[in-house]
Amino acid sequence: MFRIIIAEFKHETNTFSSQRTDFAAYRRSLYAVGDDLVSILTGTATEVGGMLDVLQDEPDVSLIPVVAANAIPAGPVAADVFADVHGKLVGAIRAHAPVDGILLCLHGAMVTENSEDGEGDLLEAVRQAAGDGTWVMATLDLHANITQKMSRFANVLINYDYYPHADMVDRGREVAQFMLQTLRGEIHPVMVCKSVPIILPPLSTNEAVLRPFVDQMHAYEADPGVLTVSIAHGFLCADIHELGMTVVAVTDQDPEHATRIADELAARLWQDRHRLKPENMSFEEALDEAEKSAEGPVILADLTDNPGGGSPGDGTHILRAMIRRKVKNAAVALICDPESVASCVKAGVGQTVKLRLGGHIYPDLLGQPIECEAYVRMVSDGRYRNRGPMSGGVVVDLQKSAVVLIGGIEVIVTAQVTQPYDVEIFYAHGIDPVQKHLLLLKSTNHFKAAFGPIARRVLNVSVPGLLAQDPRSVDYQNCRRPIYPLDEM
Repeated sequence: MFRIIIAEFKHETNTFSSQRTDFAAYRRSLYAVGDDLVSILTGTATEVGGMLDVLQDEPDVSLIPVVAANAIPAGPVAADVFADVHGKLVGAIRAHAPVDGILLCLHGAMVTENSEDGEGDLLEAVRQAAGDGTWVMATLDLHANITQKMSRFANVLINYDYYPHADMVDRGREVAQFMLQTLRGEIHPVMVCKSVPIILPPLSTNEAVLRPFVDQMHAYEADPGVLTVSIAHGFLCADIHELGMTVVAVTDQDPEHATRIADELAARLWQDRHRLKPENMSFEEALDEAEKSAEGPVILADLTDNPGGGSPGDGTHILRAMIRRKVKNAAVALICDPESVASCVKAGVGQTVKLRLGGHIYPDLLGQPIECEAYVRMVSDGRYRNRGPMSGGVVVDLQKSAVVLIGGIEVIVTAQVTQPYDVEIFYAHGIDPVQKHLLLLKSTNHFKAAFGPIARRVLNVSVPGLLAQDPRSVDYQNCRRPIYPLDEM
């Protein structure tokens, strides 16, 4: 009987955010211990959901669920949170020793109050507790900054293939299958990680410049003896020494082949480095284009106030312009503003309320509050279940929410922030997104998985914000140098 530990500890840390990621932040999103991990995540389109799909009914597996902790991106993870999850995981390894395998769902861009390499520290502790004879495998977000400690202390690391991350459950199933095959003696994985000194803007893998790299990864995986190949894009808002891209190649007992693959892909990325840039527009240009579009919905992607990259989701630049232009038949997801939600609840549905909407966290950067009178169309408990394809089945809890009408614009106002990458955020608030001419989403690329099929046009809008789109605009202090595009290389 193979003893396999399963755990999740995720955070994408924006080191330029002053919002501390504490226990409350994790409990608002996901914090489950032991069997609660299984009951909450079974059947979901997540990495842990995929791992459970593979492992739960295997007769030769004794599954040991430890902890699942995930929080909305923001500033560094509190030291006591890291100590808690670290202690639970190390304690479980020692309590159930000897352990045959450890499956982890990590992000790869966690910075804590005490360290810029949260995952490296966690993997080091796991390895020390489990010993060299235990297989340690982990899934990582596409935007991982893979450090030397991470690659040293894990046997296998698997990044998502896609951005938007519609393949999370597939990667969970993949790593679980590798663990089973390895423990059964069918394969013996070896991994090579090749660092590439590029700070990559948040580009979708569907972009013409990146899609060939995904195709090449899959072509390598079709070769005999190649288990998995992935590219970590890195997270540009984590100002750490080992910021940057990484190629990961895992083969079956063939380190030379893995090295060749990693070197070839890294060389191609470096050769194309000057082309790895997004095509964005100002909000005025985007609104001009939207007005020209005969059919909707036209989606404006608020790239820089994306909660999925550590921004608070209360930026007002684009909404203010929409109100000024008297835009009609539009909907916004979302403005995170607990005070405005409370005002709507107090006023009640059907009433008009004066609001200072948004702009409370970083007003000088994300825009000042919008002084307005709004009609309260709905008040909700803020709970809904994602339809997918990303994180399908996962329950989102906005704590409390309201829908307000400002002229011809319906705005979803929330007490808790989330990245609105699932269409259910609209349907749960009584809004049919298909019938809207204009949708403003605080998301960079993830929304394309669910909204892409209904969108007539998608316009990427860059305004001042916390999630930078051009690395050259970021005041880096800690990242290695030289690195492209900060340095011409």
